[in-house]
Amino acid sequence: MVLLLNNKIMHKNFFSSLFSKSSQTQEKYNLILDTIYSLKKHTNLIIYDNVDIFLHKNRQTLPLMIYDEQRGIFLFEIKDWSYEDLKNASLTKIEQAKQAQNTLSYTAMHQAVKNKLDEIIHTSNIPIHNYLLMTHLSSYEYQNLDDSLKKILLEKKVIFNDLDADAILKKLQKEPQNQNSYGSAEKIVGSLLTQYTLLDKENELFLANAEQKAFIDAPLKKFTIIQASPKSGLSSTLLLKAIFEILKNPSLKITLIKPTNFSRDILHRQLLEIIEHAIIEFDILSINILTPDEIETKKHSKLGDIIMCDDGILMQKEFIEHLKSLQGKHKIVLTNDKADEVTFSFQESYLLKEKNILFYETNPHAKALQLIDQLLKQKDSKELLIISNCDNRTKLIDDLKFFIKEEVKLFDSSIRLTFQELERLKLATYNDLNEITYNDAILLDIDEATNYELKYAINHAKESVHILYAEDSQNLRQLKEIYASK
Repeated sequence: MVLLLNNKIMHKNFFSSLFSKSSQTQEKYNLILDTIYSLKKHTNLIIYDNVDIFLHKNRQTLPLMIYDEQRGIFLFEIKDWSYEDLKNASLTKIEQAKQAQNTLSYTAMHQAVKNKLDEIIHTSNIPIHNYLLMTHLSSYEYQNLDDSLKKILLEKKVIFNDLDADAILKKLQKEPQNQNSYGSAEKIVGSLLTQYTLLDKENELFLANAEQKAFIDAPLKKFTIIQASPKSGLSSTLLLKAIFEILKNPSLKITLIKPTNFSRDILHRQLLEIIEHAIIEFDILSINILTPDEIETKKHSKLGDIIMCDDGILMQKEFIEHLKSLQGKHKIVLTNDKADEVTFSFQESYLLKEKNILFYETNPHAKALQLIDQLLKQKDSKELLIISNCDNRTKLIDDLKFFIKEEVKLFDSSIRLTFQELERLKLATYNDLNEITYNDAILLDIDEATNYELKYAINHAKESVHILYAEDSQNLRQLKEIYASK
């Protein structure tokens, strides 16, 4: 297609190219973008701007994408053409005839979306709608354009700079609506945008929330502190950030640090599953996952350009101070450090809404045996975790050998994942909980656990938590204040 614009020949790739944003253009673009994002307040639309689709070793940028479960995917090209630019544009009659049915070119974006969906969810039949966002053209000015140009710049497919949110929504909603959903946002958008798709330890997909996305998108400083509440998807977000940095710059080397061998292996397994799910290709050795013990045996030059330390609160103070001293040579990310200045905060949680948290004033050891017997009549043994100090864990396992028929295992987070028996009834200490999953928990010895350990133990149970105590204490009062009414 050839368009005559102000007596200059402008070829098809001009339509496909993104504009170079001046400060005025950027301001106008931001205003329209804010209006489009405001649609999320009253709809279920999923909106992303300036995002990349990664597939194998390929990368394609989408200037703006909207997903509607019942209408499909909306793709936008963005242009800063003004009325002055377009008012003298015209097409020859021959070109008009050839291009009457041809609108803007979205071939590369279309193909990237279709290929990714086809390879991951084995369908590319979701409708893709082409739109143009005009930062410098109003709906009034459009009416004065040459009719031949309007046949290419179809009014119903253009978002003008003077449209309000209602007008934009009405325009999008004119696309055919399917009675059934084309798929959840997690399934469709989660298949397209690797960098914003959290894959948890049980292979469930979540789209990154605003807090997580802000961290994933942000350029890393020399030193970053993240404070996060339990079950906020912190570990998975760090992993996505590491992957995203490597995809953007394959020459980078990144080290992720986890407190134990078990948690290190769990995170490594997540890394492999994300790569497999997303169908992306990069040098997997670019991301190294280590424990503090392994870090201490390595030279600084081997630690990579970026070091991300997860669950720093569970590590030795001396080790954390050592990491902080490396800022000159590496970019450092620490999580849940006790520093006063916090760079990012993750407060939104993926906690299940319904959970039974029960308190028992009793003989903890005897009540634990009784509860274990009751719960095992209703649930699979692998779903239950008993948490106590080391001494009571030993006593419990001795009594349980005679009390129940199930085989009981002492869970030890220092042991590699390969050698763990996770399908059994497990007894653990509060130090062992990082990255272990369970449906139901029985808590003893709560006065010997830290605040963080208790919250972690409670919040990571999916269905029920049974808190056993013999007498009142400060820890007990704090837990009741938070959880007794839930």
